[in-house]
Amino acid sequence: MVFYRKYRPQIIDDLDSTSVRETLAAVLSNDVPHAFLFTGPKGLGKTSTARIVAKVVNCTTDKSKRKNGIEPCDVCDACTSIKNGTNIDILEIDAASNRGIDEIRELKEKIRLAPVLAFRKVYIIDEVHMLTTEAFNALLKTLEEPPAHAMFILCTTESHKVPETIVSRCFQIVFKKATNEELIRSLQRIVTGEKLDVGENVLKEVANMADGGFRDAAKMIEELSLFAKEGKITQESLEKSHKVTKIPLQVTALLTALKENNIQAGLEIIQELVAEGIDLKFFISQVIAELHALLLATLNIESSKNVTTQSLKLQPTEIKMFIMLMTNAYQEMKNAVLPQLPLELAVIEWCEMRENPQAQNSAPSSPSKSYVAEITEVSVDSLRRQVGAMQKMKALYGEPPLTKQKVTDDESIVPTSVELMHTSGDGTVTKEWLDAFWRNLIVEVKKHNHTVAGVLRGCVIKSFADQKLVIQTSYKFHKERLEDMKNFDSLMKGAKLLTGKDIQITVELKK
Repeated sequence: MVFYRKYRPQIIDDLDSTSVRETLAAVLSNDVPHAFLFTGPKGLGKTSTARIVAKVVNCTTDKSKRKNGIEPCDVCDACTSIKNGTNIDILEIDAASNRGIDEIRELKEKIRLAPVLAFRKVYIIDEVHMLTTEAFNALLKTLEEPPAHAMFILCTTESHKVPETIVSRCFQIVFKKATNEELIRSLQRIVTGEKLDVGENVLKEVANMADGGFRDAAKMIEELSLFAKEGKITQESLEKSHKVTKIPLQVTALLTALKENNIQAGLEIIQELVAEGIDLKFFISQVIAELHALLLATLNIESSKNVTTQSLKLQPTEIKMFIMLMTNAYQEMKNAVLPQLPLELAVIEWCEMRENPQAQNSAPSSPSKSYVAEITEVSVDSLRRQVGAMQKMKALYGEPPLTKQKVTDDESIVPTSVELMHTSGDGTVTKEWLDAFWRNLIVEVKKHNHTVAGVLRGCVIKSFADQKLVIQTSYKFHKERLEDMKNFDSLMKGAKLLTGKDIQITVELKK
């Protein structure tokens, strides 16, 4: 992070966000507010700008001699000490680790004391949304009646978590993601300052990968410079480090496989991504970006010139559905035991819904009938014996999603939320009964674990007889997922809830 700290944006001339630059210029040229609230995504320079504001209000150089009459000189004792982090009147607080009321009370006591070296005491509170409710209440009192020599600059990436009472007492400035042009301009300053030889195509790729963040862009250039020979960073070195060239091709390959409902091809592409060490979150973001461009081109809102998947001719409803699945996979990846699993489940669910269009209205609770194996022959006698049961199941299908029933480990299951699925007197089951059981088992499991329900939709029932259920899967990671103690317990409880009996369950890997 040396490059980012060294080349922090400067107010007025170098701060890339025009709206931020102009707003600060207007505000700082008049009476400076006693409290600012800087909001926006990570890596946009909120905390860096807070330090610059601290310089502006404490710079000892006469304003008539400053650039634009506002920008700090960066050479006086005040500016130098703030830059080096040695000014005792400029305090930075990390709310993530100092979030309690005791820390804010201590701040309230110290803020009464006059500054030692500076004109104004400046309190920079980073990630302010992490403060507790009690701490916010204590801070509110200070913001309402601050000493004349005090200034607060609150920074956060999650402004919606900051109480309105706090927001209303601050001058809020929103930092927006930088455009690729702004990022490239910022990177050019680093390249020139560090005397690096970097091609324009490399800067474009880095800017695209940084997703609007100055810090991430500077970090990538710094990492690449460590291995650059004679300061030269090439497309090959970027590809070796981040493997970006293949990604557009893999995005197209994945969407092509999904267009063809080829689950195996889709999963093989994901396995290849994992083997090559490609960041799956970045890959998903590229898939979503391609789908977004494809959606706009399909609706004739934007040109299809740069949309490589235009030939797939996906319908807007299909694009919308897959964007939703990819977005969910991106969000679930943060807590996934296996990083690739949410993406794999999204691929399986997409193909399933395309095979069974009706599942889009009830997804992901209803698997396609093709996923239930043929177990027993359907005879006239067996159908007659189960007429009553099947009528009940038809009624059950038409009902809205069932009320979630809370079940604890120590609590016996009482089947009050669903109708028991009785088999015939001699215990035989028909394909129709098995189909209904499989559908409802996934519904029940989904109430407690969406991920496991998604795994089940990629499996089939191999056999079900004498209260023994054998589930078959083609993928090893599905088998391991279902056999996890907590997940397996959910299966057992769901089966008992539906049948009123203890069902012995086995998961097999298809040979």
